[in-house]
Amino acid sequence: MFAQRLRAAAGRLGIPVHALSPSAARTRGWDGDQVVVLQATLRPEEQLDLIGHLTGLDPAPVVIAVTGHLETELRQRLKARGAILAAHSGMDRVLARTLRVNVPDDAAPHPRT
Repeated sequence: MFAQRLRAAAGRLGIPVHALSPSAARTRGWDGDQVVVLQATLRPEEQLDLIGHLTGLDPAPVVIAVTGHLETELRQRLKARGAILAAHSGMDRVLARTLRVNVPDDAAPHPRT
């Protein structure tokens, strides 16, 4: 379900998305302008470890961790590891802001640089 939501959000923004396993994400060479989006509530300890690994790379991709908005303790831990936080309901806006693209029907522009 999360992958479908992410694909739909990426499609609305006109950006490509590629699904990767956690092990593939660990071994892939990343650029600093690439974005990794993960559902942090699914096996949170493993996701925290993956985020720590990814944000420690040089260059490191941008990591967006999606959670429920009431998961305060988990969100604090994710932020401390260097992730950008997004709630399920706000995934489109966080993706757009991170990638500097416009959200359809959004009055605030996010021009690509």
